[in-house]
Amino acid sequence: MADGESGDLGPLLKALEHVRDTAEAVDIAKRVGAIIGLPYPSCIADYSDPLLTRTRDGKTYAELFGWSVDFREDWERNRLNLISPIANVCRYSTKPFIWRSKDVVSMMPAASGAKQRQWHLTPERHIAGGITIPVHMPLGRVSSMGWVAREEVRPFEEVLARYSIELRLVALLFLESVFDQRSEVNVPAPAMTAGDTGLSEREVECLSWVALGKTDSEIATIIERSVPTVRFHLENAMKKLNVHNRTQAAALAAQAGILGPMVQ
Repeated sequence: MADGESGDLGPLLKALEHVRDTAEAVDIAKRVGAIIGLPYPSCIADYSDPLLTRTRDGKTYAELFGWSVDFREDWERNRLNLISPIANVCRYSTKPFIWRSKDVVSMMPAASGAKQRQWHLTPERHIAGGITIPVHMPLGRVSSMGWVAREEVRPFEEVLARYSIELRLVALLFLESVFDQRSEVNVPAPAMTAGDTGLSEREVECLSWVALGKTDSEIATIIERSVPTVRFHLENAMKKLNVHNRTQAAALAAQAGILGPMVQ
């Protein structure tokens, strides 16, 4: 625990709720890490992006959090977002979880030997493990906030048991500040949102089957309509979503959460 810090995250949560700039948010994240005994914060705003999350002036949050250049370069150069077991948990869960570096190394995909050797959060690089909080943001973006330790001074299970709720709130508020900062500079507005598409129930139904790989004739059989009727609904959906083909329409509607889960 840092000097002058109590074990209460409440005041930091309040401060983060009214944060004014990136530097202030980063400082709060570091202070949270000092209190819980995992002093290295990390955040990924979008796991589909191979680049680290950046501030409005182009600096990475990883740099501001104190991660060395070799860690930062490894993530981007080796596209570790594609093979990270931590990222995979975040894609399928919303629950905070503990990971230890010795276990993560053993979880790396067996078929990616070269990639496995490039993984950076290893015991050899003096990483013990950490706690990660998945955060699912609008338009299908999978994000996370976490704190990492070079040695397990205090059992991670004990930390998570005490601070689980507060860490979830810190992660959400921090990532909201990240997206607020990004929205102010050179980030285009989304093409549409779930509430403004005007898609009919039948159009959504047809798009759902397109997303599952069905052809027009197969969809016609499933919904007991003619092929021209299916095409009519899909063409209407494409116009409303302002896209040029059925695949784009299905992808955009799925991203916006209109179609529901494609994987059960």
